[in-house]
Amino acid sequence: MTQHTQTPSMPSPLWQYWRGLSGWNFYFLVKFGLLWAGYLNFHPLLNLVFMAFLLMPIPKYRLHRLRHWIAIPVGFALFWHDTWLPGPQSIMSQGTQVAEFSSGYLLDLIARFINWQMIGAIFVLLVAWLFLSQWIRVTVFVVAIMVWLNVLTLTGPVFTLWPAGQPTDTVTTTGGNAAATVATAGDKPVIGDMPAQTAPPTTANLNAWLNTFYAAEEKRKTTFPAQLPPDAQPFDLLVINICSLSWSDVEAAGLMSHPLWSHFDILFKHFNSGTS
Repeated sequence: MTQHTQTPSMPSPLWQYWRGLSGWNFYFLVKFGLLWAGYLNFHPLLNLVFMAFLLMPIPKYRLHRLRHWIAIPVGFALFWHDTWLPGPQSIMSQGTQVAEFSSGYLLDLIARFINWQMIGAIFVLLVAWLFLSQWIRVTVFVVAIMVWLNVLTLTGPVFTLWPAGQPTDTVTTTGGNAAATVATAGDKPVIGDMPAQTAPPTTANLNAWLNTFYAAEEKRKTTFPAQLPPDAQPFDLLVINICSLSWSDVEAAGLMSHPLWSHFDILFKHFNSGTS
């Protein structure tokens, strides 16, 4: 009589449940492309934590699928956080004003907001990812890039992923006319009223540029005479500032040659609606 003994099945090693990023590869590739083009205020650590959440091995397939459903709203919120778009509080506080816009104006805003060249580039990226993923484990490259971006924030910009390899400028302000000196990677300082706006549009660089502007403006001063000459005549100084109107708007309206402009003693032309 033959006796059969059953040995308990050993659980599979945890490494067998590494399933990769799947469709989330395209999500991160789009972010890398937008970061390269300067369209994102990228947060490397938050994105690394989100990627680790997606990669964490889960033996049960149902929990693995549930994890992806949970990740969809989280990924959308993180993507929004990485953009320059206003936050939920700003949208809610200004919602009543936006509701007053006409449908035609909203359609015009949407048409100007959409970058069709960027949409085309994202479509090409999608096709390239679907094609190459047949033979290449894209997850390996996506994880490597994400780790690299996080290392850059810790050790400094030894390498850079910014467009055209632009260095982060070191800005110092000199005295005298409060002109700013920009020391670039080639050790060629550029003298001007303000540093060149060529650094990546990160929060740190924008704050540094703004602080440099304030520091330069604090040193400017105008010396007025202690008293007017005896033959001085009193006069009124009238300053007209038209808010939210740029010279581009005037040019588009065909009013660049309007007689009104000839009546001003001083006319500022080098500014746009953002500076007003």
